[in-house]
Amino acid sequence: MAEAERSGDPLILASSVRVQVHVLAREKHPAQAVALVRHTADQLTGSYDRRSPEYLAAVGLLLLRGVTAASGGGDRAATEEFLSEAKEVARYVSLDRPDAWANFDSTNVALHEVSALVALGDAGLALQAAHPLIRRRIPVPERRAALWLEVARAHSQQGRLADGYRALRLAETCAAQDVRRPSVRDLVADMAARDRRRTLPELHQFSRRLGVPA
Repeated sequence: MAEAERSGDPLILASSVRVQVHVLAREKHPAQAVALVRHTADQLTGSYDRRSPEYLAAVGLLLLRGVTAASGGGDRAATEEFLSEAKEVARYVSLDRPDAWANFDSTNVALHEVSALVALGDAGLALQAAHPLIRRRIPVPERRAALWLEVARAHSQQGRLADGYRALRLAETCAAQDVRRPSVRDLVADMAARDRRRTLPELHQFSRRLGVPA
């Protein structure tokens, strides 16, 4: 971090902070992560019409990392703040590339908004935000899978287990390896546990196939 600051290069600074924020959020320090994003963004945001595509991408991705950290910590104000600024940055990105997973664009911002709403427990709003994305062609399989997994979580929050199961299966058709991640396995285990009357035998079969304990 010190080397990044000494470099005087805003791209290096944004990239370094993004990694720091990821670690802080992963280790359950969302408040510190949010504070770091806010401090850095104060130095880098603005004058987007005069910035290079690389600059816009670096700042935009930093803000999206802030969205994830803030929503994961239940900080609605910071989530809205970072999302709003990320949308503003995206206005100056000349080409929206849903085929590029790592790049910053309006598709990536929209996906993060859906994820943030799910993390905050706003399932209905998350499904509304997901609707236009579902109808959109998103070539990258991991992006499509990420969307369907958030849709599954939103349905699960609403107690609509059948809809959640269908979304999980759609995610699996996009990127099967992503459905086997621990967080998704935990979601499947929770959904199966709540189906006490076993009205969805296919959900329980799916759970066993993933190796999730009954």
